[in-house]
Amino acid sequence: MIIKSIELQHHKIALKNPFATALRRVSNVEFVRLHVKSNTSYTGVGEAPSTMAVTGEDIDSITKEIRDIIAPKIIGLSVDEALREVLTCKQNSATAAVDIALFDLKSKEKNITLKEYLGAKTDTLKTAITISLDTPDIMLLRTKEALENGLDILKIKVGAKDTKDLQRIETICKNAKDATIFIDANQAWSLKEALEIIENISHLNISLIEQPLKANDLDGMNTLTCKSKIPILADESAFNLEQVKRVIEKKAANLINIKLMKCGGISSAIEIIKYCERESVSCMMGSMLESPSSIIAAASLAMAYPKTIKYIDLDSPLLYEDIKKAENIYYDKNKIVL
Repeated sequence: MIIKSIELQHHKIALKNPFATALRRVSNVEFVRLHVKSNTSYTGVGEAPSTMAVTGEDIDSITKEIRDIIAPKIIGLSVDEALREVLTCKQNSATAAVDIALFDLKSKEKNITLKEYLGAKTDTLKTAITISLDTPDIMLLRTKEALENGLDILKIKVGAKDTKDLQRIETICKNAKDATIFIDANQAWSLKEALEIIENISHLNISLIEQPLKANDLDGMNTLTCKSKIPILADESAFNLEQVKRVIEKKAANLINIKLMKCGGISSAIEIIKYCERESVSCMMGSMLESPSSIIAAASLAMAYPKTIKYIDLDSPLLYEDIKKAENIYYDKNKIVL
């Protein structure tokens, strides 16, 4: 198959409730969808969300990079040649969308699903559901709603500058004793604050704390990782393979959060997974607030590496106002079905 053209579209999906973290607050998933057309009847689909607060990309920059930089490099190439070329491009969401579309083409050429093409070893994934940052009372209400709907893996967003994070965590843990709980501070805590909070919550049933400190504070992350009784997960500190290597070598986290939109797609994510396998470091397969195709790609990849991908955070469609917009992916409570 030869790449003939790339078409780009801008889409938006409304959310049931605003999605809020220490970094941003949004009411919609905005994303670029691209169709990579080949010289056959097959077309590959990829998508990339606008996540300026995390990746520094918006709809315009994603569109411009695909249209003006990546497309001219791969049009006229075979799919395999294009995949190799994409690996040399900037590792970001724009590249991820193209990479995903190329993998979609390869699986369609073989008339199999993407998860089959990637070598899925399991059909079962259970995702966390995000409890967005808000007042403690509203977060408790959202927690109870999630539990009532059978969603018992909770990612609790914290990091507000109101000194109430400890209250948020303790209140939710008290009311969700049987749930699996992740805490995500999105870089918002200082080392002193993180040490104090962790000391006060170490007795609670918390599985991990995600990115408590600034992304570039690996010394602080190392101190926290060494002192914390709760495992530390690196997210914004670990965008690509080189950053993952630095985090692991510096012992700045116990776990790595892999996101296709951070590292540049499936190809780069596989490199990270294989490195983490060699280093005996477990990972989370995570996502931004994303559209269906990119969530399906991440889930398909997680199914191929269940020994290394210990945790799943692919809940975006559960947050949509109309989950029917999540084509080709179905949620049975917190179980993901492709």
